Amino acid sequence: MEKIVLIEPQSKEDHVYKHVRMPRLGLPILGTQLQNNGYKVNFYLGTGDALPWDEILDADLVGISTTTATCREGYQIAGLLRSNDIPVVIGGIHASFLPDEALQFADYIVRGEAEYSFLPLVQAIEEGRIPEGIPGVSYWADGKPVHNDPLESRIDMDTLPIPDLSLIEKSASMRSIPVMASRGCPYNCSFCCVTQMFGRRYRYRCTESILEELTQFDGKHLFFCDDNFVANPKHSKELLRQMIERDDINLKGFGAQVRADAAFDDELMDLMSRAGCSIVYIGFESINPETLKGYNKQQSFEDIEESIRRFHEYGIRIHGMFVFGGEADTVETIRETADFAINAHIDSIQFTILTPFPGTPFYEKLEKEGRIMTYDWSLYEGQHAVFKPDMMSPEELQVETVKALKKFYSLSNIFKNVPRTGWSSALHRAIGWGLSRHFEYRNRGYEQFLKRQQSVSSKPVTLLERMLQAPAGKVKSTDASLSALKVSLTEQKGILYLKLRGFADNVSLKELKQVLKGMVPPYYSQMVVDTNGLQFASEKTASRFGLYLEKLRSRVRRLQVVTAAEKQARSLLNRRGKSGFKLPHFEVLVHKH
Repeated sequence: MEKIVLIEPQSKEDHVYKHVRMPRLGLPILGTQLQNNGYKVNFYLGTGDALPWDEILDADLVGISTTTATCREGYQIAGLLRSNDIPVVIGGIHASFLPDEALQFADYIVRGEAEYSFLPLVQAIEEGRIPEGIPGVSYWADGKPVHNDPLESRIDMDTLPIPDLSLIEKSASMRSIPVMASRGCPYNCSFCCVTQMFGRRYRYRCTESILEELTQFDGKHLFFCDDNFVANPKHSKELLRQMIERDDINLKGFGAQVRADAAFDDELMDLMSRAGCSIVYIGFESINPETLKGYNKQQSFEDIEESIRRFHEYGIRIHGMFVFGGEADTVETIRETADFAINAHIDSIQFTILTPFPGTPFYEKLEKEGRIMTYDWSLYEGQHAVFKPDMMSPEELQVETVKALKKFYSLSNIFKNVPRTGWSSALHRAIGWGLSRHFEYRNRGYEQFLKRQQSVSSKPVTLLERMLQAPAGKVKSTDASLSALKVSLTEQKGILYLKLRGFADNVSLKELKQVLKGMVPPYYSQMVVDTNGLQFASEKTASRFGLYLEKLRSRVRRLQVVTAAEKQARSLLNRRGKSGFKLPHFEVLVHKH
């Protein structure tokens, strides 16, 4: 095994915050480990259509890391790779919490922190060994999934290499460089899965290792991607002092995620300002005291107000992050939050909708109560309502969140913070003005979907069950069961399930299209097309069906195709050769096992 490709997919779904091109550091660290052990490694970040497929399809193995919002794109990429007999490993936070789902699209899964597991897994695959005993690895054995025990202890941060960011395609064009100084978070907010993934104990890299990494980025802007950069004030102050004193560290500036309570440490604030901190990202979450209590946030509204004032005193911009949809939230809560953010002079904001991410206590609670409306993971990015809130309708939650974004990012507010924190705030607000309106336009049908889902029964409802007879003389097989196409269309929890069985030729597919034209709603969230047990008259017929699925995709946000045949999968993907390749807008799940 020589060439390994690592991919961090980006979602095709349109939302306000998708335009930041900054990779998470998991894959670059793994890629550096592989490179240090003699493997040729390439790393790509982007949507499936934008990836350099000529290079990827020459790989000996591909590793894909996904979040919940990007797993759809990752599964789509994995389906194509496996149909071309390229082994696929999927990891990341979503696969860690739903390994059985992710394993349907992959040959192997790495759960949790992967730095002690991925390299041994690659070596086992190269040697043709079953990865028994490698912690956190899931795989197929005799057609059944096997889940190895998880890693017994957490990763020692100082055993990890400094990530080689040159592995990343177009790394020189990154406007801000990600740097990781710690992992973990002890606060355990009910809607967050950081503690489940990385633990409740903070783990730190030694200061000297971080400083060595910073010397590489002369004149660059950095982003410390820790969940709380100043969680240990003593450690943070030591690092900041060294950043100020050392002549070989000359940064353009940096940003970091912190809690509001960081503002009450005068020495810390002074060091952050002198070291070049230009912006902080603070999870205020809510101005509603009851909602803060429900989130287990351990801060008050007064803390939020005072922290904003103090950060501005030190000339540090604030990106305030709020979450709407808590049990005590109402329509008025959302409107009052938008007014507060404007009047408090927060420089930029992130109004997100509470989302039940797999692996969180909130997800388990909502699933038990039957309040989750869709399992279309591509919508789990904080910009779409996917559950039924307590004090308002899902439609109200969606509409009011977009209105709040538009109110904050209005033309009249663009220049309001220039006297406090300079022209950068105006630039970010101007960008927010355009993105918030573009998001509203692209998702104008989603409110209709939410309204329709509120009245849908959670039980499957059969919409269609019929036989489409294939014309005489078209069936070449002697098997009488192949003389008809059986179609079943059902709906459950916001997902349309289309099951196809029997024999399909051009005539029966034409009739199928006519029938489905009147049955599939004009806008739908997710559709699963199960073609197990379906036989096409020819490869050309399968290719035509693939083209029909492409057109059907315009009416459905997510389209997933299940097939048991690798050859059939390749036909459905309708690949026209490497040079003219374009990834289809549907996922293919190939049951190889």
